[in-house]
Amino acid sequence: MGVSDRNHGQLSDSRLPGPDADLEHREAAVEARETAVEAWEDAHGQRMEAAKVISEAADERDAVSNARDTAAEKRENDSDRAEMLNPEGEYGTHWAERRNANLDRHHAQDDRTASHDDRVALTEGGVEPDRYST
Repeated sequence: MGVSDRNHGQLSDSRLPGPDADLEHREAAVEARETAVEAWEDAHGQRMEAAKVISEAADERDAVSNARDTAAEKRENDSDRAEMLNPEGEYGTHWAERRNANLDRHHAQDDRTASHDDRVALTEGGVEPDRYST
């Protein structure tokens, strides 16, 4: 039996999948997974930065709203107290100031609602809250 008879019907050694070819395939697969993970981490970092900016803006709006709400309440209480303590005053003569204080409270509440909606959008993936549910 000659050499050609022994190799008849078999692949030559250079075409057989060996340990080196298997290793190269696994390394390529690992490299592809690492590239995908790096891309995901970059996208995640960008989303986290955007969420941080949105959250900081919401916190600032909340702080302004709380300060405006507190100031409006103080103005109303001061006005009411002065009105009640003045024996010659007529209660209800300062409706414009009271109305402005009430409008400030409503604006502050609207700002807090917007901040809350921003936070919900971050955590719920853009699901609109049902404002009319009880």
